[in-house]
Amino acid sequence: MQKTTKKLVLSTVIALISVSPIYASSMELTYDGKKHQYTLPPIALYINNNEVKPEIMPPVQIDGRVLVPAREVFEPLGAAVEWKSYERKIYVSYNESLMILEPDKDEVWLDGETVTLDVPAKIINGKIMVPLRFIGENIGLSVKWVGGDERAVYVAEGSTQPDQGANPTPLPEPTPNPEPTPEPEPTPNPEPLPEEKPESVPTPVLPAVQNKLENAVDGIKQFYQGDSNSLIVDAATAPYNMTTIDRASVVGGRYDALCMIQASTPITGIEVSKSEGKVIIDIANSKNNLSGTVQVASNNFVKQMRTSQFNVSTTRVVLDLTSGAEALVSLSEDRKEILVQLSQETLSALAVGEDLKGEYVGIEGFAPSQMQVKEDVEEGQIVVILLNTRLKNDVEWKRIKGNYIDRVYATEVGNNVEITIDMQEGMNFTHTIDMVKGNTLVRIDKPLFEFIEYTGGYSPTFKLTMPGRFDIDDVEVKDLYREKKLIIDLGDNYSEVFSDGVWTINDQTVKSLTVENRTTTRFIIDEQVIKAVNLKQEGDKLVVELVKPKEKYEQIIVLDAGHGGKDGGSSGNGVREKDINLTQTLAIAKYIEQNSDIKIYFTREDDTYPELRDRTNMSNEIEADMFISVHNNSHNATSKGTEVLYYPSTTDTRSKVMAQIALEHILAECGTYNRGIKSRPDLVVLNTSKMPAILLEGAFISNPTEASLLKNETFNANYARAVGNAVIEMFATLSFR
Repeated sequence: MQKTTKKLVLSTVIALISVSPIYASSMELTYDGKKHQYTLPPIALYINNNEVKPEIMPPVQIDGRVLVPAREVFEPLGAAVEWKSYERKIYVSYNESLMILEPDKDEVWLDGETVTLDVPAKIINGKIMVPLRFIGENIGLSVKWVGGDERAVYVAEGSTQPDQGANPTPLPEPTPNPEPTPEPEPTPNPEPLPEEKPESVPTPVLPAVQNKLENAVDGIKQFYQGDSNSLIVDAATAPYNMTTIDRASVVGGRYDALCMIQASTPITGIEVSKSEGKVIIDIANSKNNLSGTVQVASNNFVKQMRTSQFNVSTTRVVLDLTSGAEALVSLSEDRKEILVQLSQETLSALAVGEDLKGEYVGIEGFAPSQMQVKEDVEEGQIVVILLNTRLKNDVEWKRIKGNYIDRVYATEVGNNVEITIDMQEGMNFTHTIDMVKGNTLVRIDKPLFEFIEYTGGYSPTFKLTMPGRFDIDDVEVKDLYREKKLIIDLGDNYSEVFSDGVWTINDQTVKSLTVENRTTTRFIIDEQVIKAVNLKQEGDKLVVELVKPKEKYEQIIVLDAGHGGKDGGSSGNGVREKDINLTQTLAIAKYIEQNSDIKIYFTREDDTYPELRDRTNMSNEIEADMFISVHNNSHNATSKGTEVLYYPSTTDTRSKVMAQIALEHILAECGTYNRGIKSRPDLVVLNTSKMPAILLEGAFISNPTEASLLKNETFNANYARAVGNAVIEMFATLSFR
């Protein structure tokens, strides 16, 4: 269910609760990250002329507006209130109106339009509190205020009037009573006077001596020394109280990037280190208010920011780098912001040598995530590209006289450094990546998989040299696309040809190839992106070609079983939404597979919860032709029928047409009530899909009659046939490629 949730009638329950509600003349409120002492007189609350005393939080007046606990006030009036924790949004629906609020945001989505609040919804003492007058009047409820000594609010359905002796008047712009008084904070340590502010001197942070490349590896034959100052910190320590870390962001330029980490009050100090493709910032005397992973805007240096409460008084922020990066870390003038300026890094050291494991080229201070490695067996070379990196001077080492390496040279190409490793003529070779004390070693050795050839590029291909008894009809392919993994089972054991092992490739398509010999020999391909497989036999070779799904399949649909795992959706009358959504999705897929050649991908096939963006990210990566999300509805016991939601577009009407086709088939097959098709631009699975997308709301779980249908095999078979035939008609009548 996307729009509403099951109505919970609390009016009788509240009367039975023995816990005394909070109704003191003074109480402590926690909101906006602070504690406040609230001293205004209590506000009485009447719903349909019956006084209601919420169990946890009474109505309060903040900034001249009355805020009330959302669920306790609106549900007894017939409205549905749903808190979607994964979106951090409150859904309030009443009759045909739908309002979507987000705590601390002054913009509200109301029946397709955005309107502005003067006081936003807030989470106070852990309870969702919403502005009563705005919500009540905008969804069609009567809201009245009695001032003076009584201080009461009356809420009723439609135009119902309170029968109290007082003379209620429309809820005014209340004369502001004294603002809630913030609880005094502990007296901070005296801040240094301007002339006493600590002097901050930019200081290079060098890697530990034992971690430097020349000390971390043995057998160096050639060595290049560049510039070691890839991290400079300009931030002196000063005495301040505990602060909170509230925001973090990245702004990217063409040749640089700026990371900003914001605190609520001045920062005491920071410790910064840089290793293995990460910049690690420990913020002393701070509490972390950020999520574990902070998604960042597009840039050329940082993949993501990760945060944690490293210990009781230290916040740790980690920048995962995608390239070389010289980092200058400083504090702003008011010490409320950490600034991390990232720019092109100078390669600090490069080496070629041989140790007990074999020949290598060593790159100081870089992780595999900061480079691209391309192996070209035909040209007899390996090229390592260090992104956003420069050289102090070009490097060329000739006649290395190794078993494999003949020459190594490094030069700047654009904004990158390219390191080319030329092999001895005619040498068959492969490479692996090794990390030693924060340095990357590109190791060269004989091929572990002598009978396997790999060619990258637009159509990556493996060629396996097979023995005479091989039969391609024995081969089975298992596509674990949600894990980005392909399993090629050869149907027999060929361990006399293929040895167990892992071949690290790390190009744009393939991460690695793993060979496992058990009862049968299996090749496990870990993908960077989702691919399909074409198999063919050329002489004694099995050719495994990796192609885009749309190059293999003429018609592709992604079916999304809504909710799942930790997110149960709605429930009632013996039905859990996540379960019936999955049952219907699998039945729809079975019907489509039996009656067409349409290729189906699933966002889930069991009781798991893919994040909303992960569902559409997968669909977008596959480049599917259409996306259909399967849900069921819930509101109250009399709500009924089927509706189909779509994303509106002035340039592409296919989603709207798909919604109408689906609705007509379901009504014809299942006989449900027609609730129509509805535009829902706010739904994540619709507005982030790059292909036409719709969301089905089949029936109402909250309606006992329709819940019985959802538990009926015949109804679900009819529903699957209806949606399946709708999909077949969509592909027959609409153009998708």
